[in-house]
Amino acid sequence: MIRLGALLLATLAGLFLVLTIWGDGNPRAANRPIPEVQPAAQDAEARALAVPEPQIAPAAVIQAESQTPEQVQRFPGPALRPSPEHAGETPAAELPEGPVLYVTGDRVNMRAGPSTGDRVVASLTRGTAVQPLGPQDAEWVNIRDADGRTGYVAGRFLSATAP
Repeated sequence: MIRLGALLLATLAGLFLVLTIWGDGNPRAANRPIPEVQPAAQDAEARALAVPEPQIAPAAVIQAESQTPEQVQRFPGPALRPSPEHAGETPAAELPEGPVLYVTGDRVNMRAGPSTGDRVVASLTRGTAVQPLGPQDAEWVNIRDADGRTGYVAGRFLSATAP
């Protein structure tokens, strides 16, 4: 590590030395025009002899608000409406009639298919009530949660009694 630092320092010093000796200085300075300096007396004389330029009336300024049409947001699909919590409604979190199972794990993944290789649809917490859509004693149980999402949960994480 010390050798690497020394090599880096030597390289930078060599580069600085090469640029100092053979460098042309500031390459941008060569492209800048050098203004002519006139004595004050000649400058005042030139102003007295100069023909005044005609005054041009400034163009009328048009405000951007009058030029820009009003932007209207258009969203594809159904009309947007506020969520039930903000519209003063109570969200429908009840399951339809029928058998109910409860999640017994602290956090259980509900998946799109009956294996751990399928994508996760939702994450369910302990005590969440779900409705079975198929056999309840299988290794993977097809379920529907209170939000209407369907998926599969491992049967060992479901129980008919609330935890």
